[in-house]
Amino acid sequence: MTYTLVIDQGTHASRAIVFSASGKILSTAEQNIKLIKHNHSHIEQDPEEILQSVHTVIDHALKKTPGIISNCALATQRSTMLAWDQHSLKSLHPALGWQDRRSENDLKQFKPNEKMIREITGLPLSAHYGAGKFRWLLNYLKLNTSDSCPSFSLGPLVSFLLCHLSSKHQNLVDHSNAHRTLLFDLYQLEWSEKLLELFEIDKKYLPVCQPVQSDYGTLMETGIPVTCVSGDQNAALFSQGSIPDNTAIINLGTGAFILTPCNRTVKTDKLLQGIARSNSHTEYLLEGTVNGAGAAISWAERQWPVTNLYQHLSGWLDVIDQPSVFINTVGGLGSPWWISGIEPYFLNTDKQPTIEQRYVAIIESIIFLLQHNLEQLNEHFDIKVLRVSGGLSQIDGLCQKLANLSRCQVQRSEDTEATARGAAWLAAGGPEHWSPPASARSFSPLSDTPLKQRYQCFSEEISRF
Repeated sequence: MTYTLVIDQGTHASRAIVFSASGKILSTAEQNIKLIKHNHSHIEQDPEEILQSVHTVIDHALKKTPGIISNCALATQRSTMLAWDQHSLKSLHPALGWQDRRSENDLKQFKPNEKMIREITGLPLSAHYGAGKFRWLLNYLKLNTSDSCPSFSLGPLVSFLLCHLSSKHQNLVDHSNAHRTLLFDLYQLEWSEKLLELFEIDKKYLPVCQPVQSDYGTLMETGIPVTCVSGDQNAALFSQGSIPDNTAIINLGTGAFILTPCNRTVKTDKLLQGIARSNSHTEYLLEGTVNGAGAAISWAERQWPVTNLYQHLSGWLDVIDQPSVFINTVGGLGSPWWISGIEPYFLNTDKQPTIEQRYVAIIESIIFLLQHNLEQLNEHFDIKVLRVSGGLSQIDGLCQKLANLSRCQVQRSEDTEATARGAAWLAAGGPEHWSPPASARSFSPLSDTPLKQRYQCFSEEISRF
């Protein structure tokens, strides 16, 4: 028997999961990691803690697995960036998390170039992405950029991990993670000379770009070939193998992401364009992003703590039929608005909503944000099925309300490891006999006029920004 090992490094935990040749989970290991929130825009993680956790989960997963592991995949958060010493490979500063927006003011000077940036990258000018974070690190650390022989490296988290984990010991990055630096040409599949010059970042400090499915050396001392490196959401697209037409994938985690693959680039200034996978052929994607999904629940828990909150949410969604409307700007408004700096708030609070009503309103706001993105996707595709995964997808009421508002069939997978499963499928070369878990439940649209009315109120308020 030959197996695939996946290292899935997420915001709150590192996991190592071993899959059989048909997609069955054989063993897992997990270790939590800390997220350091100094304030709403300064969000960091300890790269050494992340690296140690990855070593630990790999070791534990391998000890529990009988048989031969034939390949390995690495999937990470796409917009976590850092700087490290090229010789010692030690980080020079905590990693700037994907939610970090400390470079926002610095990036305002590039507003006149926003159209060019989007044309090259398929992305808006945003502090969430790598260019602003690299500029901040260079300035804060006062790194010497005049040496012809660089002493430090800049890159996404995946590049730092590869330097330590891969036998190549090179600064490498896959196309999907490179794309989130805001320095990557989506069409040439290489660093953009125009954008490097614009943001004043020298290419010599950046990783070498490779396809998602390619040779990344072997894993540490194990000799296991690393055959896939991918962004987490990109990998999650393929958790059930190839994706049928008219289907969008939604992953509901700290953020929520709605994606659909396409064989071409699509001109849009509302959604993100990106790379689903690449090898000898490049498959593109369109993506909508909601910053305030699980992050919005966490925001609320800090203000209105509830014991065993997630055990209550589905029941509250069933019985509370007149919640408030929550303007969910937690982490900034993502697509299709790209607005930051607005504090979240409830509408019409003359009568203070109960804690239960607040949480229902927050869940509905996540659905409203997804619906706006779905409407943008439907300008290019006819989406009829939504496949949902991730922690929040386990809330029945959320799935039903999403079906009601979208008028789509919502299919929830039993699989809570969408990223890892998709990365395993890619690492194994996209086997046709892949056997993902069946849908745990399918939610058909029901009539829900009050929900549509609240969506209208939400949309009218957002349109004022």
